[in-house]
Amino acid sequence: MPAISRKGDSASGHGCFPPTSAVSASPNVYINDIPALRQGDAVAAHGCGKCPPHPRSVAGGSATVFVNGRPVARLGDSVDCGGAMAAASGNVYAGG
Repeated sequence: MPAISRKGDSASGHGCFPPTSAVSASPNVYINDIPALRQGDAVAAHGCGKCPPHPRSVAGGSATVFVNGRPVARLGDSVDCGGAMAAASGNVYAGG
């Protein structure tokens, strides 16, 4: 069962685009006192060489656990431009 990701947790890069961190999350649900990350929450934009920065957001999430009506994001869940959530809570998990 994957661990739940939170605001500030990193998402992997892709190609020459570097990893960046989640910058938005739930306003009222916390995991280890850090806002819970949900499908659709923003991950900081990243750029690479001559390519302009592009926005990112969480694309994957649990099919069975929801926060504010949206699937909770977990370690390994996809980010829409490529990559995946690469960090999460050390002790709170969600199935599905």
